[in-house]
Amino acid sequence: MCSGPATRGVAAGAAPSFAVHRRTAVQHRHGISALRAAAILFACGAPVLGCSSGASSPPAPPPSDEQRAQALLDPAAALPPRAEVVALADAVAIASSRAGRTERGSALAMLAADLRARSFRLDQAEADAREALELYAAAASAAAGTLQGCEADRRRALLAGELARDAAVSYRETYLASRRQAVLAPRTPCHAALERTLAMSSAYRPRADALRALEREGDLASEAASRGAPSPSAFAASPPPSGAVTPESAPSSPASSAQASPEGQVVVTPRDAVAAKEPVKIVALEPFGSEKGGRVVIHLSGPTTFQVGTLGADAAAGKDARVFVDIARASSKGVPRETEVGGVVRRVRLGAQEGGGTRVVLDLAASLYRRVFYLPDPFRIVVDVSTRPPVRKDEQDASGKREVRRVVLDPGHGGNDTGAVGPTGLKEKDVTLDIAHRAATIVSRELGIETLLTRDDDTYVPLDLRTARANAFHADLFVSVHCNASENGQARGPMTFSLDRVRDPEGLAMRVAARENASRPRKTGQEGDARSIDEEMALIASNLDVGDLMARSRHVADLVQRSALASLGVRWPDTKDQGTKTAGFFVLVGADMPAVLFETSFISNPDDEARLATADYRQKLADAVANAIRAYREGK
Repeated sequence: MCSGPATRGVAAGAAPSFAVHRRTAVQHRHGISALRAAAILFACGAPVLGCSSGASSPPAPPPSDEQRAQALLDPAAALPPRAEVVALADAVAIASSRAGRTERGSALAMLAADLRARSFRLDQAEADAREALELYAAAASAAAGTLQGCEADRRRALLAGELARDAAVSYRETYLASRRQAVLAPRTPCHAALERTLAMSSAYRPRADALRALEREGDLASEAASRGAPSPSAFAASPPPSGAVTPESAPSSPASSAQASPEGQVVVTPRDAVAAKEPVKIVALEPFGSEKGGRVVIHLSGPTTFQVGTLGADAAAGKDARVFVDIARASSKGVPRETEVGGVVRRVRLGAQEGGGTRVVLDLAASLYRRVFYLPDPFRIVVDVSTRPPVRKDEQDASGKREVRRVVLDPGHGGNDTGAVGPTGLKEKDVTLDIAHRAATIVSRELGIETLLTRDDDTYVPLDLRTARANAFHADLFVSVHCNASENGQARGPMTFSLDRVRDPEGLAMRVAARENASRPRKTGQEGDARSIDEEMALIASNLDVGDLMARSRHVADLVQRSALASLGVRWPDTKDQGTKTAGFFVLVGADMPAVLFETSFISNPDDEARLATADYRQKLADAVANAIRAYREGK
């Protein structure tokens, strides 16, 4: 029996509070896969070409994901197709997340990062480098203060320079890593390697003011490290560059305006004419934080104006980097002065300002990208922060395929929000959860895409938090699953929405948006109010439309609608095509990836309700979602 080198086992860690479906297998159409061939070579001990067989020797057990990844890091090993390498690296990364912030978790994260880095160096796919940078950061954070943590930080710094194709970036990142590690860890060979790299790249050291600025940045990095083991974001490559998020053509309107701050971040504020003339009150704060992003929603009693600013970390004063929002004519009585959050958002603080205003401060773990905008009815200010820049192109490789690594499925409604109810009592919240579960299984197992559900059971999740989870997950697609309803119960068939102003002369899209957006009951006869809200939502979305997200979302909506008709049409040829439409949905605004709302069928129609109650119909709808995601990834 053949044997390979000793390997480490995989530890299990706590699951997150919301469901994440992970890749479980890689499927192949025919023949032996390149990964399987590499696994056989590893099990038999390269360069042996085959295993000796004997009647009494049982076959060797298949190698683990970790063993296969280690085998592919051998410089003499030929890499299989990139899709297989990505699948294997993701499997190891998943094992790392389960192991948590331990030495074991760090070792697995570094292994996955090394594999993605090798793939990048061969194929030059930038997505591989970006993923490797995240994994190196996670490895450095989990093993902070050890040789392994230092080495992960060193490799991250070098790869950041490779990705930027700029030796000056390599110098900067290596310098910051050396300053962090000098505080975090005792003297190791890794420290010497960092020093050698700096000496070899001294020609790219910045001059004069730029050097002094880098040294001050190094002081902040070492000071932050001295206060305790930093979070992964503290190891992230390069803070947001100036101008990175400025929209090229953000339209203004009587309702709202977009402005680029000096840091190049996006802020969308209402015009003075829209704001209430009377003082308003901060009703509540709704914070959400994770290691990759966060959102704070400030609920107010009425519309008002606000200004946004940022402050860098102040090591001497022991202060973190901050984002603040100054809200005019706002009081905050009854709201806690300070709220601990977690992740990249350490805490939220409130303070009174002269003139009757309130300053809301977010203390951050590092300098982050941010977007601040408002939502009407009820009025609230949304502050999004992320380690990922919101400007990302619709990248397709030479074959036309897109990189889709993470998808969020959002089952509509839940808990005390039943959604629409059919003639016999079928509840929208139950149907959407079942369809989303079915679709998540297909997307994760058959497509090999990491998939998150915004809710995994019958619980209520606020609309603002659903998109926040998708942003923090760094999702590539967001699909919100719903059931439609009409007043007369006659309408039938699927309909798919993307975010934009209503272009529906019959008013159906506006009514659907008003129903899905309803966070409080509306009086009858408020169609004009609903139309004005939809128009305002469309203008807000336009101001946030960096990277042409609205056009890409319309494309995804078209794929979902066509896929639904194809999936349902064979068994139910009378399926009516309600088409793709646009409207101002709260759950879609603020998503920093293509996002759509899929109205699967009309639960208010007796025939559609009867079909929605069956497992077969729900499975076909789940297949439609998965097929649309597959088509988008394949470049269609």
